[in-house]
Amino acid sequence: MGISTLVVSLTRPGAYRAIGAAVAAAPHDAVIVVEPGHYDGQVAVWAKAVTIRAALPTGPPVVVESRDAAPVVYCEDAQVTLQGLLLRTWSSEAPATVSTVRGTLTLESCTITGQADCAVISERGTAYLQGCHISGMRRGVAFIDAGGGVEHCRLWDLDEYAVLSKRDSHPTVRHCHVQDVGQGFEAFEGGRGAVEDCQFTGVRQAAVMASSRSHPTVRRCRVSGGRGSGLTFSGSASGQVEDCELTDLEGCGVEVSGGAEPDIRRCLIDRVGRNGIHINGSRGTFSDCTVTASRLPAVAVIDGAAPRVDGAVLRGAQEDALLIRAAAGQYANLEISNPGRYAVVVQGGGPVFTDLTVTGGEGGIVLDGALDADVRIVGATVRGASKAGIAAGGPGRLAGTAVQLADALVGLVGTETTSISLTDSTISGTAAGVIGTGQASLRLERSTVSGRDGSGVVLREQSRLEMRTGTVRDCGSDGVQVETDGPVLINQCEFINVTGEPVRDADRPLVSVRAPQSPDDSDKPTSIGSAASGDATGRDGDPDRRDADRPGGGADAGVDAMLAELDAMIGLAAVKREVRTLVHLIRVSEQRRKANLPVLPFSRHLVFTGPPGTGKTTVARIYGRLLAHLGMLPKGQVVEVARVDLVGEYLGSTALKTAAVFERALGGVLFVDEAYTLARQFGTTSDYGLEAIDTLVKLIEDRRDQVVVIVAGYPAEMEQFLATNPGLASRFTKTIEFVDYTPDELLAIVSGLAGQHGYDLTESTAVALLDRLCEAVRDPDFGNGRGARKLFGAMIERQAGRLADIPAPTTEQLRLLLPVDIPPTGN
Repeated sequence: MGISTLVVSLTRPGAYRAIGAAVAAAPHDAVIVVEPGHYDGQVAVWAKAVTIRAALPTGPPVVVESRDAAPVVYCEDAQVTLQGLLLRTWSSEAPATVSTVRGTLTLESCTITGQADCAVISERGTAYLQGCHISGMRRGVAFIDAGGGVEHCRLWDLDEYAVLSKRDSHPTVRHCHVQDVGQGFEAFEGGRGAVEDCQFTGVRQAAVMASSRSHPTVRRCRVSGGRGSGLTFSGSASGQVEDCELTDLEGCGVEVSGGAEPDIRRCLIDRVGRNGIHINGSRGTFSDCTVTASRLPAVAVIDGAAPRVDGAVLRGAQEDALLIRAAAGQYANLEISNPGRYAVVVQGGGPVFTDLTVTGGEGGIVLDGALDADVRIVGATVRGASKAGIAAGGPGRLAGTAVQLADALVGLVGTETTSISLTDSTISGTAAGVIGTGQASLRLERSTVSGRDGSGVVLREQSRLEMRTGTVRDCGSDGVQVETDGPVLINQCEFINVTGEPVRDADRPLVSVRAPQSPDDSDKPTSIGSAASGDATGRDGDPDRRDADRPGGGADAGVDAMLAELDAMIGLAAVKREVRTLVHLIRVSEQRRKANLPVLPFSRHLVFTGPPGTGKTTVARIYGRLLAHLGMLPKGQVVEVARVDLVGEYLGSTALKTAAVFERALGGVLFVDEAYTLARQFGTTSDYGLEAIDTLVKLIEDRRDQVVVIVAGYPAEMEQFLATNPGLASRFTKTIEFVDYTPDELLAIVSGLAGQHGYDLTESTAVALLDRLCEAVRDPDFGNGRGARKLFGAMIERQAGRLADIPAPTTEQLRLLLPVDIPPTGN
């Protein structure tokens, strides 16, 4: 028995005039051939199998349309095939253009458009679309507890999704082009499915969006040119992504949040406007992925996230390459090259790194911020950082094994209260191998340290060092330069090819040096000099050669680094010129001394004039370190004092207090802020401030080679101060003037603070902030740089208040500072 064929035509005699009438009359498995024309009214198919196809594959279309709030084609418990039809609805209240329930629907080479909520809905059945075009609607194809597939289709100009997989659905989407839609493929409430070999362009939110326990599989897809992100996983979603390319997106390449755990493999993410991979409070596995040229950190892991990242290549990020904030995770076989700032930034959390390779950037691994961090490293190579291979600050801890830090300005820097422990490592730097400041605790075991043009290890303030069975070698200055009041233990270490002293100031009370001994003299004490090179006189056996070389080439890199630090300060052009002039004068004077030429005497003591908040104290600290590196001071520390620290309450106590302060400053810089207050009368018959000035003048003369004194204050008041004692003017012959910051410079300071702390200023915020600063500089109490920092702090507080009512603000909302966050004048 043959297949029944029915004809629908608007003109042929004897043919059905309506498709619905032909379907009602058709037997099971019938074919309905429709000639070109416009056919109004719904086509409903109940519990039968039928094929409805256009009579002509090409030529005038067969348009099936409805103006009612119902689908154009509705199928229930049926097997329906639609071929070559244009299906269109005119009612925005229609749930779909084509709808099927508990059946099988096949659409081949059909065009679907109109005003219905959705193009196709398949519920508790199966739907297949092949070679179809869907456009100009709110939503595309929805699978609800359904299966099927969408292949070789084009879906574009859709307000929301192109394809939806909801609940127990598992469609396959292959070889499709999705363009200018809200979401490409969306899976939620447990939806599954596969998306393979598809191209997504101009997507506004995400090409693939998975949430609520869904589990899609995405393979060999290309996503480009969208305002949103490439792939997003949230709400306990999982899934697998392989061999995809995500390029030229305004958002992120991959976003993972809300406890999602995807498996992302071999993906390329290039030129994205935000992060290449952003992981918030989630896990997941990311293997052999490459992220290049991202505007924000290539990979950002924040707020409790703990992913596993293996084999990633992060190249050319405009900011940091890898940001970890209050998060953990395991990071193995990472290759990071040429980040705009730092390779790895940890702001709290407990990440573990294995076989990390870093090339270029300002810093390799940076522990930054007030949050507690616990970082572990097993095998790392950091080369070519312009500042530091590893820099750690705050309350964090870093422990590493087999770490190599090379070709950086400084190999390792520890500041504040951080704790750093490295074993079996190699640390080298141009200016210094290791620097410890604040209360940093450094522990080096079986490690080698070198400072090509400076010291191997420099310890300042209250930093601590424990170095065991290590080697300090190839240093342009000292092996270990001790300027700290903290404990230092150097046990069984060798000093090889060290220009200066193996351990400078080894006689400090808390310094313990135990040199290695050879088998032949194991019962004999070994001096630090013999431990260094067998001869305490230095490389050439010339006792004068060591100190003669200190101000020369060995310190040049350190001096250049400090001048670069000075240059990085906002504004202060005249101050920078003056300091450089002093450095040039000191260098040339030293060269003339070596050449046995006369050296004109000059005073190193300075007068800093200018209003508060213009960087006087910061410049004083840099100046002290410069003098130490140039060999003009043995230490270079800065002791900051004011009138209360110098002036006593009774006769004779002032001289004692001033002498005690001066003693603390020996080897460095004594910085007297608001020095003019020493010359003021405060209503007493005895002016102990003048006694402090007299004592200072005498101590400056008696200890002229051991201390540099900087006095600071307002210009007019400092002139009066210098006139109070004849000895002051002759000893302070150089004045450096600090001027008020301009509004543009203050804006740069605030912008810099924002960048350092993870905030963004919109263009409108910057404009409004500049207006606010133009008002602020007219207030004599504004405070320049201090005022700018205070204003930034107020903006942070106002932003926090603005976001307080938002339950889960986005990362962008947390970063953005808006004009409303700027406090009004007077606040």
